[in-house]
Amino acid sequence: MRGLIRVLLFKRFESSVQAYRETVRRLLRAHKSFLAALEEGIVPPGEEAESILIESDPDEETQVVDALRAVSGRYAAEDFQLDLLKQHTRRDLRLLEKILSLVEPIRPENDAKLQTLKEQLTQEPLRSGKCFVFTQYADTARYLYENLNPGGERDDMDVNFSGDKSKVRAVGRLSPSLCPTNTTQPSCA
Repeated sequence: MRGLIRVLLFKRFESSVQAYRETVRRLLRAHKSFLAALEEGIVPPGEEAESILIESDPDEETQVVDALRAVSGRYAAEDFQLDLLKQHTRRDLRLLEKILSLVEPIRPENDAKLQTLKEQLTQEPLRSGKCFVFTQYADTARYLYENLNPGGERDDMDVNFSGDKSKVRAVGRLSPSLCPTNTTQPSCA
């Protein structure tokens, strides 16, 4: 499990400091809610519990615990080493808080990757040409868009999130010759 979490965090950090920061924040929220459930004697298993944990607001602890209680009938708390599980969860929370404290202060002006991209976009051929930036993570896409187009004033820039907008429409808007709006060319799919 540690290896999977390491890879998850590394991939997010590789994408952008913002994707990493948001992932750590989500993990913190989920861990706080998980610990609150454990304190109530609930071991929340399964996809439903996972969704509740990921989307939870630790400030609404009572509601989160109630929702977890409603979906957590599969396992009895006494089947687990609950004290050890709580101890490990608290340790993970401290580590996640430490990680967040290290990346929280990194602002766009201190983000070397973002600043390098901004510099490259001012040089030819990118300065006078068109540039499409693709990323796997919506947090990175949002971060780049907000920092490359502050205030959304540029009409020659767009952001696309998976399932949010038509990629064909975005590419067609920025490059009509590649994707005419009145055709369904395979190159635009």
